[in-house]
Amino acid sequence: MSSEDRRFGLGIWGLAIGYFAFYLPYCMLVKATTKGLIPGVEAPSGLQMLPATGMATAAMMLLIITVMGWWKYSGRRRVFGLSIPCPTRWTLISGVGTAAIIYATTLVYTFQGVSILLAILLLRAGVLLLAPAIDLLFKRRVRWFSWVALGFTLLAVAAAFWDVSIYQMTFAVALTVAVYLAGYTVRIPCMNRLAKSSDSYATYRYFVEEQIVAMAALIAAPAAIALFGNGGIAMEIRHGFSSFFATQAVWPSLLIGALYACLCFFGTLIYLDRRENTFCIPLNRCSSLLSAVAGSYALTLLFAEQPPRTGELVGAVLIIIAILFLSPLHHFRRQLRWIGTLLSESRFVYLGPVKSEPVNMESLRRIFLFVCNGNTSRSPMAQAICTHEIARRLGVSVEELSSQNVRVISAGLTASPGSPMKVQAQSALQQLRFGSNPHNSQSLTADIVEQAERIFCMTGSQRQGVIADFSAPPEKVFLLDPEGDIEEPSEADPDAFLKCANRIWRLVSERLNELGVNGPMPAASATGG
Repeated sequence: MSSEDRRFGLGIWGLAIGYFAFYLPYCMLVKATTKGLIPGVEAPSGLQMLPATGMATAAMMLLIITVMGWWKYSGRRRVFGLSIPCPTRWTLISGVGTAAIIYATTLVYTFQGVSILLAILLLRAGVLLLAPAIDLLFKRRVRWFSWVALGFTLLAVAAAFWDVSIYQMTFAVALTVAVYLAGYTVRIPCMNRLAKSSDSYATYRYFVEEQIVAMAALIAAPAAIALFGNGGIAMEIRHGFSSFFATQAVWPSLLIGALYACLCFFGTLIYLDRRENTFCIPLNRCSSLLSAVAGSYALTLLFAEQPPRTGELVGAVLIIIAILFLSPLHHFRRQLRWIGTLLSESRFVYLGPVKSEPVNMESLRRIFLFVCNGNTSRSPMAQAICTHEIARRLGVSVEELSSQNVRVISAGLTASPGSPMKVQAQSALQQLRFGSNPHNSQSLTADIVEQAERIFCMTGSQRQGVIADFSAPPEKVFLLDPEGDIEEPSEADPDAFLKCANRIWRLVSERLNELGVNGPMPAASATGG
């Protein structure tokens, strides 16, 4: 592995601090509310709180995504002429798992006889064991200090369980923990399949699509139980949707939901870091475990609750040791040299992304691939335009381009092999004076994906499909237009294909400039948008 592959930023530690900062008041407030410790607030049950906490979590999370400007990363689909965010099947599965995790986390703190620290340990132990298993499944390299930190974290869990016999372990607690672990069992593999890489676009897209599903499920699931369920559970949730909002307990419940959305934001981004799960998961777990210790002491000071026991405190010390191994201190001398370099050169100003230097096109075989669905309009237009544009920049004819070790191809995710290019697409190319060679559509294959140097997709869902279905490295699969999807032109609009071709021409030129195939931007066509 090259030194570049081993280079990671320290931003994940800022995420861990943010996670700790929101988890601390969250766990304290859940326990204080359900134990009746807040003056003037009658203690509700966990089930009664679920509707209010779920609504607040959903509202806050959607607000966070809006403030961050991340809606643009979501895949989209047109419904009744409107372009709406739409998850893939993998983010749908992960979102359902996330909703289960959110409700299980809040519920486990509400059980009487279960301390804050025990509750968090019950939830953390199983997830810690999932980390190396999933790394092995996805063939991720696990570094030595991640293994050591995992070991200390598991020892911390075992130490804190030393006094477990004094707590009340019920079927309801066990069921809640099982739901929590089931949520992570489906969530973490989905993350690894789609988003744990250096590709920030994949990270943000995954985050937004997963949260869309999770937030919808947070409201829909209890609402369905309240409407159609029978028995005590349905009655309590029904109360949570109705008369509960007239009680004083609704205010701490809404705050609990808002705090959870904030900690979920930081915690999920820790998981999505491109490091191995055996690093990210223990860091996440350690942060929350320390917040539980701090929360227990805070409840002791504020409400004279029982302080953490010896086993729990031993566990906290072991967690600190685990964090030290996860921190950059395992390369202490390297970090000192890095800090010294920063101080000596005073490089504290962000200079923007490094632009690619011009590349000698004869130095290697370069294959550029364009992907859409049917491979009969958008991607073959992009193929023809890119071919002509590269030839123009190199000062050769299209026929001579093969001698320059350059090849431009296109394929479709749902193509019917052998289909010709649409007549409207051919006409648009001719109007732009690109001409159109005979074209037969082809289906995308793993072999084509492997050979391509760069893959440009027309929509976010297509990009996600290439990554998920063909195991393509996310760092070589891009949207042709980073600002949004290029939708299939409408055959009912006579100018739609020409406008689409003009847009593709502009975008292809921009991408070639970024790749170092430098040349002047084409003039806008007088015949189309």
